[in-house]
Amino acid sequence: MLKRKKILIIFFGCFCSSIMIAEERLNFQNISIQSDEVTIDEKDRILAFKNNIKIKIADYIIEGSNALLSQENEKLEIYGNPTSIYSIDMNGEAEVLVIYPNKSIDLIGNAKLKKNGNLITSGLITYQIN
Repeated sequence: MLKRKKILIIFFGCFCSSIMIAEERLNFQNISIQSDEVTIDEKDRILAFKNNIKIKIADYIIEGSNALLSQENEKLEIYGNPTSIYSIDMNGEAEVLVIYPNKSIDLIGNAKLKKNGNLITSGLITYQIN
């Protein structure tokens, strides 16, 4: 009986640690990504997210229709019609958003950014998340 409990505890410990490691990878650098479908391309080191993309970075929420995360190029590209980003004190939209590891975001194509009552429009806006 004691041997069964030890085996069960060891199994449970290994199972829980693998879940915690997987959860840690999903929230790498405090970024979480939700989507309806995820495709992994191990050869090219790309994750493709499809449909209902919702990304959380600090207090910011980004929504789009599709996204590509490239480990080789170290960037996350979000596509939509339009793609949007918002927080308590700002909101923006563009055809494409590109997020870099330093939390710099490029809003590309019909880009609009509103912060502190000011509206900026351009073909390209670069925004730095603090």
